[in-house]
Amino acid sequence: MPGPSDFDFLIVGGGLAAASAVDGIREIDPTSTIALISDESEPPYQRPPLSKEFLQYADVPRSLLYVKPEGWFAQQDRVELFTRQKALHLNATTMTVTTARGGEFRGSRILLATGGRARRLQVPGRDLEGVFTLRTVEDSEAIRAAGLSGARCVLVGAGFVGMELAASLASHDVESTVIEGQSRVWAAILTSELSSWMRAHYESKGVSFRLGESVGRFMGSERVEAVSVGGNVLECDFAVVGVGMEPCDGIAEDAGLAVADGIRVDAFGETSHPHIYAAGDVARFPDPVFGGHARVEHWEHAREHGRLVGRNMAGAGEPYERLSYSFSRVFDLSLDAVGRPAMSDETTTWGEPGEGPCAAFGFREGRLCGIVLLNAPLELESARTSVRGRIPRELFDVAGGRDEVSLRNLAELAAEYRDRNPATGDENE
Repeated sequence: MPGPSDFDFLIVGGGLAAASAVDGIREIDPTSTIALISDESEPPYQRPPLSKEFLQYADVPRSLLYVKPEGWFAQQDRVELFTRQKALHLNATTMTVTTARGGEFRGSRILLATGGRARRLQVPGRDLEGVFTLRTVEDSEAIRAAGLSGARCVLVGAGFVGMELAASLASHDVESTVIEGQSRVWAAILTSELSSWMRAHYESKGVSFRLGESVGRFMGSERVEAVSVGGNVLECDFAVVGVGMEPCDGIAEDAGLAVADGIRVDAFGETSHPHIYAAGDVARFPDPVFGGHARVEHWEHAREHGRLVGRNMAGAGEPYERLSYSFSRVFDLSLDAVGRPAMSDETTTWGEPGEGPCAAFGFREGRLCGIVLLNAPLELESARTSVRGRIPRELFDVAGGRDEVSLRNLAELAAEYRDRNPATGDENE
């Protein structure tokens, strides 16, 4: 019986973090052998368009989603991509990975970039036809087909998936109702003031909300026909559940690696086992700004963390120091969130939402913890500098005012403050 296929670097996962790790490895080591094993049928692809552009236009080919140009992996020297190979078992002692199709792969260094799976609602009717989640390109195509043939949709969750889908489905003239257990929309990133404005903006576009409520059951014989919510029945042609994701950390836990809602790694991306690393959505890493550990589910983090961990696998020895960041583009709005605005206990806003550039600031225990930019993309780098500086509230008013959305002065103050007070991180988990 043949033995395992041997590689210098073995990457488990087929998403953006995995593809970025290849780039990182090659920046340090141009000649090593690299293997990617993925359970998907496609090469690594971008996920943000799945809820936006890819869903809005029926004729978008899958190849436009690819992280690398079509055929790129086949053209690379000493890089192999193995699709439809679901990793089942990791042996941390022999450094081997076994797949569902019987493949066995061994690496001198192993990266787990296994991402996550869409969280399912544990309610009756969840398996009815027409009840979707969104994680893969196949999911997006199925939702798009339902949107082209149906007129009414129930979206569960008012986070990234629910809010982006509501905007995209409007382009297909689908009337959406968003159900959210919390009292406001996009609670994870928006301040209370911006959340209220965002809800009103969506309602002006025809989207309805049921906030502070939860799904009782999905109703129908074989296909979903309605959703029970708070004693009421909402008729629909299809439904999408977007209530977050669960990290695919089971393979690591079974191998004896440290996990805690994700795979625990150090600042260099290495797990509790030498020579085994984790990156992207599945990794819980030391937060360089706020202290404690964090797990981030967003495109930029997957790209930057994957690349840096790839470099570290090849010997770079560089700590991860990126500030948490997420973005969205919905209707006519650009949204950029820096830091942890949701942890704020005090907020203030410069500018007026919907009337030009706007910035909302969140403070925690008297220090800046996050900034949300609405239609102000040119202020992003200043926002990063400002949040990283963690400036105290009393210095904030020196930098500008409510009607002037320019963060340059704030960023300069933040940089000066951080230089004088380098230990500004919190100790939150």
